[in-house]
Amino acid sequence: MKKLFLTLIALFVVISSLSAQIKNSEEEESDNSVNCGGVERWNEKVLTDAKVNLIDFNPISTTVLGLVSIVTPKPSTTMLRYDGIEDKTYKLTCKITIKKSEADDDYHLVLSDGTNTFIGEIPNPVCATASASAYTDKYIAARNFIDSFIPYANSSNVNLPEVEVTGVAFIDIAHGQTGRAPNNIEFHPILDIHFATLTAMEDLSTAKVLSVNLAPNPAHNKVTVNITSRDALLEDCSLKLFDIQANSVGAFQLTATGNKNISETINLHNLAAGIYIYKIQNKGKTIYDGKLVVN
Repeated sequence: MKKLFLTLIALFVVISSLSAQIKNSEEEESDNSVNCGGVERWNEKVLTDAKVNLIDFNPISTTVLGLVSIVTPKPSTTMLRYDGIEDKTYKLTCKITIKKSEADDDYHLVLSDGTNTFIGEIPNPVCATASASAYTDKYIAARNFIDSFIPYANSSNVNLPEVEVTGVAFIDIAHGQTGRAPNNIEFHPILDIHFATLTAMEDLSTAKVLSVNLAPNPAHNKVTVNITSRDALLEDCSLKLFDIQANSVGAFQLTATGNKNISETINLHNLAAGIYIYKIQNKGKTIYDGKLVVN
């Protein structure tokens, strides 16, 4: 009997461990595969759900404390967009304290007022469904801001001036997320992020950790890729192109000069006219997202 009891305890420990691993899987660093995207209420998270047209995109000004004080329902993995909360857009001023890349390829940001924290997420624009969202341009612009001022590796000590963040409210299930609000509210997705003051913008405009420019854009037959990195060494870089259905349509190697600069012209003759999402990768990790128009 004692042996059976000990076996049951051991089995319980194993199951609990596996459950924790599954729950925390979104906290793991992404491998930047295009086979990405979440599974729990993903359509609500990327604004492709059946109730997206009911969202009021005129943002309500609030604070971190105001947001995390909203009374929210018990979340579930199957609930439709929750009326009265998830159909609203908010904007507030805060600090980014942590930046992580998750297994679903979201950028996971911990947003803080110094006392209270909550989570803001920016979807990968070439993940399933996200690429079909009417808000893909906003995801790209928001991720570009993060790429430009925070090193692409996960950072638990982000040190930037205050930012103004606009996002759609979302109620997530608690699964050990870093920075989770007590009422489970998040911005998912973040629609806009920029420095809160003009002074910060001007002071940091020349202090980007990464500068990327593709020109001309729109392009015809060829485009020149210019990259300057002040943080990571550019050791094995490539530009990958995806159509608006998130299908990979091309990959081009980029040669760095002195491991910090790239200036390379790419031949686009084989690409049909259209709109493409590009990803700059360094050693297999995405360091920048953007949009390229080919005509």
